Amino acid sequence: MEAKKEDLRIARKILEFIHTHDNFLISAHINADGDAVASVIAVHLLLNTLNKFSVMVLSDPQKDQRYNFLSGFDHILHYTKGLSVRPYLPKGKIESAILLDVPGYGRLGDVQKLLPAKANVLKIDHHPFEDVMGELEWMDVKMSSTAAMVYEVAAATQKTIGKDLAQAIYTGILYDTGRFSFSNTRARDFFIASQMVALGVEPAEITNRLFFENSFNALKTIGLGLASLENYLNGAVNVIYLDNRQLQNQNQNEIEELANYSVAVRGGQIGLFVREIKPGFHKVSLRSKSHVDVNQVAKVFNGGGHTRAAGCRIEAGKEETIQRLLEEIKKQL
Repeated sequence: MEAKKEDLRIARKILEFIHTHDNFLISAHINADGDAVASVIAVHLLLNTLNKFSVMVLSDPQKDQRYNFLSGFDHILHYTKGLSVRPYLPKGKIESAILLDVPGYGRLGDVQKLLPAKANVLKIDHHPFEDVMGELEWMDVKMSSTAAMVYEVAAATQKTIGKDLAQAIYTGILYDTGRFSFSNTRARDFFIASQMVALGVEPAEITNRLFFENSFNALKTIGLGLASLENYLNGAVNVIYLDNRQLQNQNQNEIEELANYSVAVRGGQIGLFVREIKPGFHKVSLRSKSHVDVNQVAKVFNGGGHTRAAGCRIEAGKEETIQRLLEEIKKQL
């Protein structure tokens, strides 16, 4: 199964950009998920094969340890003021940047303080457009994941893809397609996945790490979330809620699956997973299995994402937060 001509054209253009630049910063959106982390690592590994230097930096203070099996994970840095990149870049200076899985500056976080001039920035993303961030941008909302886009670039090099790179690509696609079950899954994703498996990737191992290995406390918290389930708007909207007390000492990434459970109710159209990350301040994950574009709902609250999956943050109490979300959802319904 061959890549589309347009995808191959832009992949070659990206390779030209890479060949004419060096000393790269690689980064992705805040609260980096599986596709973001895997894509950052995949590009880092790809640049290594092309004899280019790069440093991986995220704004997040903590990394999701589910992805620690990926080669290079331990080398991802957290942005801090005065961060030294000398161990990774010989000149100790960032000259270029590749931004992944991030549609705009508002989602990049403090890492944007490290960006070089826009002429030296490349962006690869599959979210709806927000900001022009680089001289060269490949954005395609029809792509399942940024990792799938990175694969097209790697394939365009006509070099053999090593197992480490294959694992990163497979991981990103697996995460953003929800184990190849979400509506964004394409025939091309199955093809890419089969190629990665042929290179040594073990699907069961990665699937277990991402989706079926939770701590005891996380599973207990998931149970609390399911017990909180409530429905609104005649059952069209289902909400799972956890307060700040229930989230104490809890790894947020381990309970994110509650967002998908919220939309799994028969007859429901929209699911909300609302968690109080600190008193009076809520993080919201929105899911849709209908015509409702939850990205438009999230945007009202300065969030964003995709048509069927998005997120935002709201500073308000529980009842007000849910009510404000329902008012916006009504407009979409």
